[in-house]
Amino acid sequence: MARILGLDLGSASVKAVVADSGSRGLSPKAYVEVRRAPEGDRAETLKAALTELIGKLPGPPEQVVVALPGQVLATHVLTLPFTDPKRIDATLPFEVESLLPFDLADAQFDYQVAGQKDGKSDLLVGVIRKDELRGLVELLSGLKLEPRIITHPGLAYQSLLAGSPGLPDVPEGEAVAVVDIGHERTSVSIGRPGSGVEFARTFPGGGKDLTRALSQEFQIPPEAAHQWKEQHGAMASAVVGPDAERAAGAFVRGLSPVVRELRASFKAYGARSRKQVTHVYLCGGTARLRGLDEQLSRELGMSASLLKLPAEMAQAVPAEQQPEAAQAVALAVRGAAAGARAPRFNLRRGEFAFKGDFDYLRDRMGLLASYAATLLILLIASGVVRNSVLARREQQLDQKLCEVTQRVLGQCEKNYDRAINMLRGKESPAAVIPKTSAVELLAELTERIPPDVQVTFDEIIVDMERVSLRGETGSSKLVDKITTALKDYRCFHEVKQGKLEKSKDGKSVSFRLDIQVACPEQATASQG
Repeated sequence: MARILGLDLGSASVKAVVADSGSRGLSPKAYVEVRRAPEGDRAETLKAALTELIGKLPGPPEQVVVALPGQVLATHVLTLPFTDPKRIDATLPFEVESLLPFDLADAQFDYQVAGQKDGKSDLLVGVIRKDELRGLVELLSGLKLEPRIITHPGLAYQSLLAGSPGLPDVPEGEAVAVVDIGHERTSVSIGRPGSGVEFARTFPGGGKDLTRALSQEFQIPPEAAHQWKEQHGAMASAVVGPDAERAAGAFVRGLSPVVRELRASFKAYGARSRKQVTHVYLCGGTARLRGLDEQLSRELGMSASLLKLPAEMAQAVPAEQQPEAAQAVALAVRGAAAGARAPRFNLRRGEFAFKGDFDYLRDRMGLLASYAATLLILLIASGVVRNSVLARREQQLDQKLCEVTQRVLGQCEKNYDRAINMLRGKESPAAVIPKTSAVELLAELTERIPPDVQVTFDEIIVDMERVSLRGETGSSKLVDKITTALKDYRCFHEVKQGKLEKSKDGKSVSFRLDIQVACPEQATASQG
C-alpha cells in the first residue's frame, strides 16, 4: 500500500489530499488547506505555506503528484498523421520546436493522446521552460516533497473524466467541460465521461478579478473586498438586497474575460472534434461563489453545476470545501492510476526524471546485468543475420537503381546520391514535377490560422506563385496575429496586408492578404 499526496499549488492557498492506494482502490486519510500570504515573493509565500501544510499531514507521503502552478505552461494541440508511439516520440520535438519562441534545448515538454482516428493522432502538448520547472522541483525537494509526477493542470482531470465519477453519459457528438476557476488562473478540460480529456488549456482570470471589480465598485481595499466576497458574495438568483445587486454586477464584469475565453475554448474544441460541449462542471475556489453556476449557464447557454467528487474521496473533504479540493483529489487519483489506462503526461522525464526511479533500478542491477548479457548475445546473432540479408538486399537495390536511371537518363548509375542529383537536374524529366501542390498550400494555410481567432474567409485563391485571401475578423490585432502565423510557413515568402475596413456596426474588420509563394527547395531547383 502506497501513501499518495495530491498537492494543488494554488496562488491563494495550497491544498493537499492524502490517500492510501491499495488493491481496493483509494482510501482517503486527510484533506489539508493552508492560505498563502497575499503579499511577498511568490516562491517564499509558497514555501511558507507548504512548510505549514507539512506539519498538518498525517505522516510523510511515499508519492507526491502536483500540477504546474501559475501560468508558466504553454499548451498546444497538434495532429500527426500516424498513431505509432515511437514515431510520435521521434517526430514531436521537430513539431514543438517550430512553435517555440526560444531554443528547444531550453524547453521541457510532454504530451497526452487526446484521440486517434483514421490513422491520425490528436495530441495535447504542454511546454515549459526548463528553468521554471527546475525551480519548482528544487523548492519541493528541499521540503521533502519531491514529486514523482508533474502534470498539466487541465490534464489532471484525465483520471476523473475517464472514471466518470458520478458524471452521466452524454449522447454521441456531445462532450462536457470541467472548468477549474482558481484565484488567478482558470483551467479547462473537455472530454466525454468514460473516455477522458480531449482538449485542455489554461488562461489567466479567476477570483482575483472578481475581487478587483468589487473593490473598484465600492471603493474599498482589496482585502476587505475579498472577505466580503467570500462571506456575502452571490450572483444570479442568489442575490438579495441592493448592495448584493451592485456586487453581482461587479462580479459579472470581473467574470467576463473568463466567459470570453471559455466560449473560445468550446468553439476551438468543436471545430477540431465536431462535438458540442453541452454541460459545464465547475470546481476551484471561485466555484464556491453562490449562484455562479446559474450565471455561467446564462452566459454560456448551457447547463452548469458543481463537480461532484468520487464518493470514496468526498468522505475526507468537508462539503463546503469540495469545489476547491477538486484538483488535489484529481491529482491523488492520478497518482493511483497504473497500467495502460494511466495518463501519460508527466514532465519528470529525461534530466528531470524522478530520482527514486533510479534508486529502484540500482537495487536490481544484478537482474538487469543478466538481462543485458542475454540481450547482447541476441544482438550479435541478429547482427550477423542482418548483415547477410542487407548485403543481398543492397545488391538488389543497386540493380534496380541502375534500371531506373538507364530508363530515365539513358545511362546506368548505382551511386544513390549521384543518381538523385542527376534526376533532379535541370534537364531531367523529374525537374518539371512541382515540389508543393496547391492543395498542400491550402492545407498549410488553414492549419496555421490560430485556433483562438474567429475568422471568416469569403474568398481564397491559391496558385503555385500566389495566394490571395479576403476575410473578416474581430479586430486589426487579430489580422496581425493571422499574418504573423502565416509567415511561419517556409513557402510563404512574403505576406502583405491590404486595406482594412471596419463594418458599419464596428464589431468586425474586413481585410485582404496577398501571399507570395516561394518554397526554398523550388528556388534551389530552379537555380540548378
